[in-house]
Amino acid sequence: MFARRRRTHAAQIGLATAFAAAACAGSHAVNSTSPPHAEFLLGSADSTFWVSTVSGTLRVRGAPLVLAHYGNRFFELYSADEDQSYNDALLVGERLYRRDLITGDSTAVFSDTAVAHVAGIYARTHPDARPLGPDEDGEPNPQTSATAQLDILDVFGPFLSYEYHVDIELPGKAPWHSTRRGVLDLRTGKQSDAADLFGASRAREVVAGAQRTFETMRDSAIRARQKLSGDDQKAVAALEHRHFDPVCFALENIDGRPAIAFGIPGAGEGNDGNIVELDPIPVDSVGWWRDASAGLARRDSLDDDRWTGSMYTVIARYDTSGQFAQLSLADSSRREWPVGPATGPLRRIDWLDHPAPSDVERKALRRAFDQAARYDESARVAVRVAPKAGVSLAAFRPSAPVIRHARGVRSSVREGSGPTRIHAARHPTR
Repeated sequence: MFARRRRTHAAQIGLATAFAAAACAGSHAVNSTSPPHAEFLLGSADSTFWVSTVSGTLRVRGAPLVLAHYGNRFFELYSADEDQSYNDALLVGERLYRRDLITGDSTAVFSDTAVAHVAGIYARTHPDARPLGPDEDGEPNPQTSATAQLDILDVFGPFLSYEYHVDIELPGKAPWHSTRRGVLDLRTGKQSDAADLFGASRAREVVAGAQRTFETMRDSAIRARQKLSGDDQKAVAALEHRHFDPVCFALENIDGRPAIAFGIPGAGEGNDGNIVELDPIPVDSVGWWRDASAGLARRDSLDDDRWTGSMYTVIARYDTSGQFAQLSLADSSRREWPVGPATGPLRRIDWLDHPAPSDVERKALRRAFDQAARYDESARVAVRVAPKAGVSLAAFRPSAPVIRHARGVRSSVREGSGPTRIHAARHPTR
């Protein structure tokens, strides 16, 4: 029998504890004077850290929280499984929620439909089958399996970029999976297109240019296929029947400017189900971006990330891998106080000292951190956050066949699960 799976963020909680411990230890190592007055939230790939020197001592509190900030309010983003399994069918979708930290109200902003469709077909073709109860287990190797997973790529103000995976295994058929991307407006749950984000005129230009780039490079690769190596020929074969989708894209930050990174969606066996990325296209800033980009880092000449506060600067110095950073605070005279290590990518800072949150907002944040610290195997958890586009997602996928099917586990092994990126020498819309 397969055990019902529940997700836990013990690893993230452990990272937060280690971060805080390193920060407290480091705060006494370099300067005997007090650090500059600072208070902010730092969002990493899967956690949020509350950094404060208000008491005169550097304090860091971490929690497995994924937060969005827009309209002068904070929202927690979290997911929940939609389990529709039967004894011989693993059917688990996923739903994404935003929760207002002040009111506590949760609203669904994304709900998987692919698994629900398979579940409906299964119910009609197996009229005597009974759905499993919350604490019931099913067959260890079910003949039918359909699972969906939504990964957050990034959040800019009210706009969330995601990657959506569906894996389906049916009796007598080869495993099938699909991958696509999109942008959600967290205020409404609506799928956003380029016109929603940047206006109709600019959107037409960007979409047309990206489509021309893809079709030109795809056709050129097909014509040159016979001259390519075996691996490259497989890559071309995966491109041959792809079609450009104008709403399959994610938002990125390039040197403080918004950019659209289109992806060519995949569906089928093996590499046919993986996404193909185009180079991101920078777009002129618009009104919503000015607020959304207020807490984004600026890269300096040494490739360090810097966030400029009211009377201080937060600095992240990355190692050669670009995955780990040492954080520090610097005052106006460039004296520094170490904060501690962090795992990248570091996404943004929400300042809590200019302006300071109201008492109600501060209480809501404290309550959210307290609740997240108590998340366990039976609790709701924050959504998994994927790396930036262009970085392999292999670390977020199983690297070897799963021996048994735990209920709710996304156990399908995707061949070559990392996205393929197409590079252009010069994009026609730049």
